[in-house]
Amino acid sequence: MRVRLPADLLDRLETEARKAFPNEACALLLGEIKPSGVDILDCKLSRNVTAGDAKTSFEIEPELHLALQKRAREGALDVVGVWHSHPHGAARPSAEDARRSLMPRWCWLITGFGPGRNAESAAFVALDGAPHILEPVPMVLR
Repeated sequence: MRVRLPADLLDRLETEARKAFPNEACALLLGEIKPSGVDILDCKLSRNVTAGDAKTSFEIEPELHLALQKRAREGALDVVGVWHSHPHGAARPSAEDARRSLMPRWCWLITGFGPGRNAESAAFVALDGAPHILEPVPMVLR
């Protein structure tokens, strides 16, 4: 299992994370889920519409998610995961991220910031039949 995505897409997401600081940024990931892993081909940025503290939580615009699912049924790319930033921490799932990981084989791409505000990104996949477990997986840039 691995996650593949274009290097320029990852650069774009990391730039969006910096722009959103001190709040979390978020997007839906588009592509294909294959037996070998998740191929991310594009993304759609979302406003963070959380009812909580945007510095520590995110919520994708529901209407964006619904529109992308409808387009996928009509032949467009599938929604294969979610990206968000951790502006005040590492690129690893929080307890809340794990709690929300109900879609098997969905990718959770997280951009965190370490010392010196250096961006680091990591990929995680929700295991089949195991909600609330996000396993780290290799990320391959192309």
